[in-house]
Amino acid sequence: MFAYRLVLRYFFLMTILVLISGLWMFGINTSLTIEGTLSYYAPKSFYGLLETVSPHLFSMAVLVFILTHFFAIVSGVKQENFHLFSLYFFVLMLLFNISAFLITEAGIFFSILKVATTLLFTLFSFFAIYKLYKLN
Repeated sequence: MFAYRLVLRYFFLMTILVLISGLWMFGINTSLTIEGTLSYYAPKSFYGLLETVSPHLFSMAVLVFILTHFFAIVSGVKQENFHLFSLYFFVLMLLFNISAFLITEAGIFFSILKVATTLLFTLFSFFAIYKLYKLN
């Protein structure tokens, strides 16, 4: 039981560090503003965006997969809430990655979507880690 908790806490710590560094780099590149996001993503080519989105899509999917499976095996979680949470988490991940392709020079809506999904995905991840840490 101790080894399980130790591994879980190490995973949480590493995930928090990855989320903070990712948000930090996003903030450096876009200033966490709509104009900054528009000016960063609009001039990128499809291939350039694909090079960025592919590893993000994979790593974020793995994070969602692992965190949602922790919720599935930890006792004290209502499964109805778990399924809804998993769906929101998955949709946020997809919107986060797809919105980069849709940002154009006049794409204010998708710039807002990119910033919003970035912040919401990060907050959902922190919330999931917090809940799992409290349950364990």
